[in-house]
Amino acid sequence: MNVFYLKQFRLATDKEIVQLAKLWSQHSLCYVLNSEDFNKFPMNKDVFIIVELNCPASKAFLQKANDTNKFGNPSRWLIIEQVEQLESYNFLFDSNVIVAEMKENVYTLFIVYKTHKHGPLIKESFGTWTASNGLNKTREIDTPASIRRKNLMGLPLAASIVISDNRTKNEIMTLRNIFVDTVAKSGYRQICPLYDFLNASMVIMYTDTWGYQTNGTFNGMVGDLVLGKAELAGTMIFITKSRLDVLEYLAYPSPPTTKFVFRQPSLSYQNNLFILPFRPKVWLCILGLIILLTTILLVNSYWEYEKLDNRNNYDQTVLRPNISDISIMVISAISQQGSSTELKGTLGRVVMFLLFFAFVFLYTSYSANIVALLQSNSNKIRTLSDLLNSRLELGVEDTTYNRYHFSIASDPIRKAIYQTKIAPQGSKDNFMSLEEGVKKLQTRPFAFNMNLGTGYKLVEKYFHEHEKCGLQEIQYIQESKAWQTCRKNSPYKEIFKIGLIRNQEHGLNDRVNRLVYTKKPACAFRGSSFDSVNMIDFYPALLLLLYGMMFAILSLLLELFYHKRVMRISKNCA
Repeated sequence: MNVFYLKQFRLATDKEIVQLAKLWSQHSLCYVLNSEDFNKFPMNKDVFIIVELNCPASKAFLQKANDTNKFGNPSRWLIIEQVEQLESYNFLFDSNVIVAEMKENVYTLFIVYKTHKHGPLIKESFGTWTASNGLNKTREIDTPASIRRKNLMGLPLAASIVISDNRTKNEIMTLRNIFVDTVAKSGYRQICPLYDFLNASMVIMYTDTWGYQTNGTFNGMVGDLVLGKAELAGTMIFITKSRLDVLEYLAYPSPPTTKFVFRQPSLSYQNNLFILPFRPKVWLCILGLIILLTTILLVNSYWEYEKLDNRNNYDQTVLRPNISDISIMVISAISQQGSSTELKGTLGRVVMFLLFFAFVFLYTSYSANIVALLQSNSNKIRTLSDLLNSRLELGVEDTTYNRYHFSIASDPIRKAIYQTKIAPQGSKDNFMSLEEGVKKLQTRPFAFNMNLGTGYKLVEKYFHEHEKCGLQEIQYIQESKAWQTCRKNSPYKEIFKIGLIRNQEHGLNDRVNRLVYTKKPACAFRGSSFDSVNMIDFYPALLLLLYGMMFAILSLLLELFYHKRVMRISKNCA
């Protein structure tokens, strides 16, 4: 701790002053002779200043300290003079000023402060000091100053509250229209016990925005705090870098935050369902089986062709030894369609039986897995990058803070989400009301960025029990916890913090949160959750059908072209 001593040295020589200064400097002490030495005081450091009013420079020194708010925390002062001479100075709520009055070799010590600039000077007995007995403190002084001074005796303290609907002014303490200005109503309920604790009178100021920096100045609630119109923020607010210089963040009372919420989409939104029933190794084994059986059929058909001498046999049901006929038979077996051709020999019939028998079991397993996968959900959307690359539509609750934080996003992924899925250029943005967003969340593949506490209340209202299962959350706003704040360097900062933490410890904030907000619904029942098959579920099959039709038409055109060419050559030869 640095100690500064302002004292009259009329009777001391310059040499004595120098010697005294050297002695004090060894103990982190310093003395000042006039008000010009005021700049010796370090800013925002714990210093102890002793002032003797008999010194001619003392009044000018105290006045300069008063003008620059040096009486506040963390500075400590000891002033040797009568209390009555100090009425004009602003010893505010957070000051630590001791006044020593001397009577008959006994110093009576008082702590003095004011609840506000124009209030009366309040005295607290600190104790006495004598040369023989030293310091004798009173018992009450061991109680922290912020607790001793918590009775503000009805002092009006302004709180700034953000609202979007003027009806809230008359409904601030009711649960009517709870989805309108929910954060304002919960914030008001949470600061009411603080005013009771301080015995202060609440003065409410309403504004339409939280406060953002434009042209170097803040508007809205933050602007009210910066300009000194309000001492306390009645609505919780996010931490941003620009606000750290003008606000004191005191307590974090509400668990609900702002996040993207979405129902787990079906697997078809992230994967091709038709390749999921079997693992890659199984698919490779099936491919090997197909190649093996095709080879066996080809060898067997050659054997029968040679053995039975079918060169002049015009039976169309005989499987001929060419790769096209055999491939058609294998494809027929895979798709369980049968074939118009067959092997006539015993060995050939055994091979055909094994072919169809193997693919019956494979087809059954594949079909059963497809049915199960159609009712399964994907859990691959876990990050903002996954959300950006998914087929989900995105929407955002239409609030001032959401519009601001989404528009200023600098992170590449967050910026891409805003520019491509939230507010794409040339089309309508996807900011919407809370109710509209929750209803879309229920009925379609949709991710909605909302206040979880109020959003889940509507989820409880509209969703069926099985629809509450599979709700996932992804955070977009990096610092999405809302804090209770006051203006920077407020003399009431410490007592505000004590009162707000007291509310939290006594369960008062938890009571408000239970009244106003709702936690994430529990998944209690998964039955009756079978959904109709969507177009996207069998989109790969339709794509395969389309490609097949295009290939068939192309093959037909090639055959026609080949046939005409052959006919033309035949005519020329004739």
